[in-house]
Amino acid sequence: MSRQRRAPLYEALVRHQEQGPGNFHVPGHKQGRVFDGEAIHRFRPILEIDLTEITPLDDLHDPDGVIAEAQALAAEAFGADETFFLVGGSTAGNLAAILSCCRPGDVLLVQRSSHQSVFHACLLAGVRPVYLGTRVDPNSGLEQGIDPETLEEALKQFPKAKGVVVTSPSYYGVVQPIRRFAALCHRRNVPLIVDEAHGAHFGFHPDLPPPAIRSGADLVVQSTHKMLPAMTMASMLHVRGKRICRRRLTRWLRILQSSSPSYPLMASLDLARRMAATEGRERLEGVLSGLADLRRRVASLHHLSEAVGPLPQDPLKFSLQSRTGTSGFRMAQWLESRNCFPELADHRRVLLTFSLAQPDREEERLLRLLEALDKQLSRMPPEPPLPDPGFERWRVGEGLSRWMESPGKAVPLEEAVGRVAGDMVLPYPPGIPLILPGERWTEEKASFLRRVVEAGGRVRGLPSVSPLRVSVLE
Repeated sequence: MSRQRRAPLYEALVRHQEQGPGNFHVPGHKQGRVFDGEAIHRFRPILEIDLTEITPLDDLHDPDGVIAEAQALAAEAFGADETFFLVGGSTAGNLAAILSCCRPGDVLLVQRSSHQSVFHACLLAGVRPVYLGTRVDPNSGLEQGIDPETLEEALKQFPKAKGVVVTSPSYYGVVQPIRRFAALCHRRNVPLIVDEAHGAHFGFHPDLPPPAIRSGADLVVQSTHKMLPAMTMASMLHVRGKRICRRRLTRWLRILQSSSPSYPLMASLDLARRMAATEGRERLEGVLSGLADLRRRVASLHHLSEAVGPLPQDPLKFSLQSRTGTSGFRMAQWLESRNCFPELADHRRVLLTFSLAQPDREEERLLRLLEALDKQLSRMPPEPPLPDPGFERWRVGEGLSRWMESPGKAVPLEEAVGRVAGDMVLPYPPGIPLILPGERWTEEKASFLRRVVEAGGRVRGLPSVSPLRVSVLE
């Protein structure tokens, strides 16, 4: 534990700043000597440590000093053999993971409800994806991940698959049986890649789900900024075992990440790791206790309830739905009009996200707002139920580039039904594509998107109800 109290990269930045060095290198603000006059008072503390790859500060792409030490401490804290800092979010990690495992034409088993960055990686790698569908719990409406039997069947059908990519936890906190997945994959010497963007805090308290890297996953990508106190975009990639080629992984990280990585972002990873390793359990004890009390009090309300499915869920994610049929979009709008901003909303739920931040007056204010919302729900008009368009149990896809690079035609959404999509279209958040290039538009999917847009949701790839791009190939 004494080693984990260090933050070598952050300490080196502070040491360098306190020495008052002659600054004859980039960036051009010169540690805050020149900056916008109105904003300088807000930015100055960060600008003073916004430095570059000078000798005392190491090099992310060839680390042998304080960055190497910081990454080694992170590997130790999170249970990896090796950890890489990411300054391009989990997106950079997902891209590097898949590109390092696959070559053009290789088969990759991919959870169909993955984040868009996973499919961008499939596009860049030129893989032949096999999409694994997921189950939905009929009571809570929460996705319950891949059936292990489906994964086992797909692995038998595609023995030459170069990897399996799954997401756990989901945006809503649902945790898949990673240990069982790993056993199925490793029986055939196939690496398991886990997009654990929302699970960086796992493993720092016994009441949280176990982290994927300690459950047998070969490569895990975490958005440290989502659930631990790192700056936005600051993420980590963890590797364990010998199924991932480190040489290829390192090469792709150099290609995909900026050659001028942000030192404040990297230092925030160093500090987030230190806090999680040295204070995480104590802080989470207070957070979990406060959330247990919040859940007890919300359970006594008349119209609001928490969405809970049969699989384990992250207790720091709180999904609320209305028994009156009011949509999550409408509930989120009501909360936002009172200066309370949830993580996301969909046609069923509103999602509240918590972290290592200790309960304070904000949580008490939230409870008062939820009590007021509960009283308002009986006056809000119910909205017709909107079933989630499901995904097939498993399906062999084609290379995404064939469809994205094929000649296309812009048509209104109504005319797209029955046609093959030429672009990716996804409600955001959560960033899971409703339709991928090469998939056929159905009335069910078109109707779903119309309702999302009408309810105030955002859809990437669909700037308005029309037009959108379909492929002229069939």
